[in-house]
Amino acid sequence: MATVFHIPTLTLCLAATLIIVSGFHILIWAYERSNRALGFWSLGFSSGALGMILVSLRDIAPPFLALGFGNALGIYSLGLIWMGCLAFEGETRKGAGPIAAAGALVWLCLFAIPAFATDMGTRVLVASVLYAAYSFLAVSVMLRGQRREPLPARIIAILAFSAHGFSYLVRLPLQMIEPVHLDAGHGPLWYGVLTFGFFVQGLIGGLAVFAMVQERATRRYKRASETDVLTSLLNRRAFMDTVGRRRLGFGGSGPGAVLALIDADHFKSINDTHGHGAGDAVLQDLSRLLVRDLPPGTLVGRLGGEEFGIYLPSDVALRHPHLLEELRLAVSTLTIQHDSHLLALTVSIGAVSLPSGVLDFSRALARADKALYQSKRGGRNRVSWASFDTDHDELRDPDNGSALQQAESVIPRSAA
Repeated sequence: MATVFHIPTLTLCLAATLIIVSGFHILIWAYERSNRALGFWSLGFSSGALGMILVSLRDIAPPFLALGFGNALGIYSLGLIWMGCLAFEGETRKGAGPIAAAGALVWLCLFAIPAFATDMGTRVLVASVLYAAYSFLAVSVMLRGQRREPLPARIIAILAFSAHGFSYLVRLPLQMIEPVHLDAGHGPLWYGVLTFGFFVQGLIGGLAVFAMVQERATRRYKRASETDVLTSLLNRRAFMDTVGRRRLGFGGSGPGAVLALIDADHFKSINDTHGHGAGDAVLQDLSRLLVRDLPPGTLVGRLGGEEFGIYLPSDVALRHPHLLEELRLAVSTLTIQHDSHLLALTVSIGAVSLPSGVLDFSRALARADKALYQSKRGGRNRVSWASFDTDHDELRDPDNGSALQQAESVIPRSAA
């Protein structure tokens, strides 16, 4: 018998850890009662804490209470944690409640058999299988969630619960090699090491789950601060910051690109004639078209009012030299329905071809805005180009079919 690890003391330490972890979850749940994941996790860690307290009293409490109900609560706690993972990942599982409770019920039914209750070796084997099964159920749900929404804390939780499950599986052959018998609270060295490991895993896993909730909340707040409420596009600040980060990815000296401003024509007239609800419908349908028709790698944001910004990286601009003209034509064929009215829409576009090097974003916006003004002054529903290199009004205002030619000549040059 190894005297390094006193099993009841380690079990009590695990219970104390679970109490602390459940306290954090309950505190947050009190402010977010609609968060079902927090509810299940609060109940799960609380159930585990109570179960471990009962197990630690094995020498003074009745066996059916200490080892029967104690381990049943421990197994059920993992079932509740699994249900919390399902809720956190937005998954539904038919019969999840009965599945979560099934392991605890199986344990209680077996413990009611005297031969099972008095055979520690068999109890260790059965408990190991049940604890491992629920641990891996939780891991499988978190792995699917990590593929959909990567979270650093979820990786730690996956590792902790995986280690928890594998530790219980390791007990199966070790129990065959050196059966567990407790003498004054001490057992084989491997049993003490694994029990200490459960204490560490419980602490890390519980804190990682708590951190997952905080990470998601932080991301949602950040996303909300960067997203235009009406169109779900990047807002002005986020659009400018994202363009800046894209170019910083090239050491602060990004390659050539295209910056375009798109403005809905006669938007005030739509609002005045059909109401602001119609104006909102126009902006939402326009934003959906932009997201649908723009190729991957393009950034699009709502800069304010009826004005949108588009950033075309060099590779996108080279592959799609007619993109802005095609976008203008696509908008002109768009029919927007609001109440009983069918609304037509056109857009004016001003674009500037950006040189490689450090970007003066304010200058780029000013040049694109001048090109946009030229499109509006020239009759709207057209694409105009500005040169980034000159301050005077050297603007290309293509008429009729020449817009495609200007796009073809300017975009490849600017993106080279």
